[in-house]
Amino acid sequence: MTADINYSMKQRGKAATLEDIDKVKPEPPRTNGSDPGEKQKREPPVPWWRDPATIPKRHSLYEGHYIRGAIGATIGAGGRAKTTRAVYEAVCMAVGFDIATKVVSPQGKLRVWFCNGEEDQDELDRRVAATCQHYCITRTDLADRLYVQSVRDKPLRIATLIAGRPVIDQAALNYMEHFIRQNGIDVFMIDPLISFHSVIENDNAHMDVVIKEGFGSIAGRTNSAGEVFHHPGKPKSGQPDTTVEDMRGASSVLWAVRSARVLNLMTRDEAVKLGLSDDERRLHIRITNGKANMGPLGKSKWMRLVVENLVNGDRIACASPWEPPDPFKYLTKTDMELARTLARTGAYRADRRSPEWFGYALAKQLGLTVAHEGHTDPKDLASLQAIIKKWLENKVLDIERRRDEDRKDRSFIIPGPFKPEAPAVSALACPDDE
Repeated sequence: MTADINYSMKQRGKAATLEDIDKVKPEPPRTNGSDPGEKQKREPPVPWWRDPATIPKRHSLYEGHYIRGAIGATIGAGGRAKTTRAVYEAVCMAVGFDIATKVVSPQGKLRVWFCNGEEDQDELDRRVAATCQHYCITRTDLADRLYVQSVRDKPLRIATLIAGRPVIDQAALNYMEHFIRQNGIDVFMIDPLISFHSVIENDNAHMDVVIKEGFGSIAGRTNSAGEVFHHPGKPKSGQPDTTVEDMRGASSVLWAVRSARVLNLMTRDEAVKLGLSDDERRLHIRITNGKANMGPLGKSKWMRLVVENLVNGDRIACASPWEPPDPFKYLTKTDMELARTLARTGAYRADRRSPEWFGYALAKQLGLTVAHEGHTDPKDLASLQAIIKKWLENKVLDIERRRDEDRKDRSFIIPGPFKPEAPAVSALACPDDE
């Protein structure tokens, strides 16, 4: 058997390092299947009954996605800010509050290990430093709860191939488990998954070993939450967004994780509705939970990429929570009555191409920069169209077809039969749900 790396490192009073892995003698292969002739040693099942009061509650650590004893997954193509998002969440968990809103986490301060196999240590340090600087997070806030490690130049592979079969690397597994136990790690983050194994990525049996016998077993034995960051495969024709089912390689990864979410850029249609340019669109990323074995899927969330200037001259992207603007946020019942008063004249057209469009008259009353001739703010126009659309839907306003002065059939805005007390529903609250 391999020398006890955990015990020897503990005796020397320090954590095991990647160099220690090289000193461990090879162990007999551990595969995903036992010898057919070997008698399995396990307790037989017994008839079931258990008082629900004795069953431990699931322990969610962050946003219902990071759960103790389980592995989650985040899927996103290149340029979708997976690592940037990972850094944001790692810092939030370590300080014990949302670094953007300052809302305290009910789970308190957590100990987090962010392990990356794609960037060198300097690059990871830039990203974490930029996030801390942007949100005014100090060394005191973090204390000793955040560990950021690059294994790009010294790979940490949880599984490898021996004679064509997937084999757990016991030294790597021991190193991870020992580090988690010794430092009281609550959450470990693996970014990206491809850098932490050398089995066949498209083989379901191989990847099942990586997730279940590798990272899953570590999470289970240490009662920590694990997260793997993964790439999608090639985009499907005619499908604008990536889904969790599009993750690269074997489907067994999706089957094995307990929660999976996907990152997508804002679509062009969503940007048009919000009055955003194409350049602005690419800074907005939607986070959608596509699999939740241990809770509800929940609504999509958004983040916006912002740039932070470090004192060394680097410009680094940081994640910032973002919500689509609500055009009804500052509207009052008086504004609705004003719209109905304008509509009573019967003089305003429903067609935005007309100089007599109802929206132009309403924009003046609401203080929005929308005009038939002159400057129009795209965001104001998007808000105005959303307001009119919603008021037509709930019958604050209505459309009447009649002939104009030239005896041509036209659509005009008139007051609707129904007058709600408040415009509680936003047309843009969740544009991706339309």
